[in-house]
Amino acid sequence: MNINLLKNSIIFNWEKDYHLSKLLQSFQNKVEIRFVGGCVRNAFLGQKINEIDFAINIVPSEIIKILNKNNIEYDQQGIKFGTIKAIIKDKNYEITSLRKDTYKNSRFPDVEFINDWQLDSLRRDFTINSIYISLNKEIFDYHDGLNDLRENRILFIGKAEKRIEEDYIRIIRFYRFLSFFEFPKYNLKDLHMLNNVMHKIEDHVSNNKIKSELKKILNNPFPKNSLVSLDQDNIERKNKLIKYIQALWEKDDYKEGLNNCLKKINYLINNLK
Repeated sequence: MNINLLKNSIIFNWEKDYHLSKLLQSFQNKVEIRFVGGCVRNAFLGQKINEIDFAINIVPSEIIKILNKNNIEYDQQGIKFGTIKAIIKDKNYEITSLRKDTYKNSRFPDVEFINDWQLDSLRRDFTINSIYISLNKEIFDYHDGLNDLRENRILFIGKAEKRIEEDYIRIIRFYRFLSFFEFPKYNLKDLHMLNNVMHKIEDHVSNNKIKSELKKILNNPFPKNSLVSLDQDNIERKNKLIKYIQALWEKDDYKEGLNNCLKKINYLINNLK
């Protein structure tokens, strides 16, 4: 990880981007809004930033008021979870109110809007996705995510089992993040736990989400790391995740984009050493 990569990214140079500056100048000096999630992670890694997400310390209705005042189009489909999607030309930016999630007997959380950045960070999945950067380029790292990026380490925030029970897409995301690094590090107990709950993907994750995550794996720098088991006791064993996804797609006859994905998967698997 190189701090210069961050300094050269759109996050540190948002004022130079027409769409981004129009959006952020609407909020600047009124509320606190920070970059968060994958855009921050990718900026530190020098990887392409496809989506830009923000966290903000006001409730959704106040976000909408500011967007309306500045004639910025938006989509409020995710308002129940505090997310408003700002739309400028063909660019989409998700702005989510600081929140605390409480899971009961539903896959969807009860949401409480808060004004506590560290508490907001506790609901996120992995330490490397919990880093915030303010508009004045100040970095807020509540879970040592920067050090984990330096060490190529994939760690859940809090208990891995709880994070997975909250959202089973995180099983696939764990494997996706392994493909960011040539030599990823992780907790072996987490890997074993994920393999044991792999079957729950079918009941809790849509095919569209599975396909999206798999495409991201194949486009990452080191997809082989997501296609084999990294257990030290059996390094040649094929990853259960990919076999499971193939079987699920074939069973459901889910053909859109499947052939190209499978060709890439089979090529990688057949050329593993």
